[in-house]
Amino acid sequence: MVVSQGMNHEAVQAIASQLDTDRQTVTDLMQRTQTAVDTLGQNWFGNDSTQFAADWATQSKHLLMAADVIGAMSKNARTQASDQQATSTA
Repeated sequence: MVVSQGMNHEAVQAIASQLDTDRQTVTDLMQRTQTAVDTLGQNWFGNDSTQFAADWATQSKHLLMAADVIGAMSKNARTQASDQQATSTA
């Protein structure tokens, strides 16, 4: 069946779950990178090391925002799927 409006709520729920996994992947990457930067700071001293850590602190905010956006997309997809399912069964 071809659907021109509405949604396959089960497929959208599955995509929302994948987005949750992707958000966690970004969060895990941030944590691993932070651990690496911390380890570098214990083994690399001077202005270049300080700048490297500062650059990471600045850039990591972008990853945090990306994780937040992915999480919001997942939540929105899940809400839309639930609303669609409720409307379809009402």
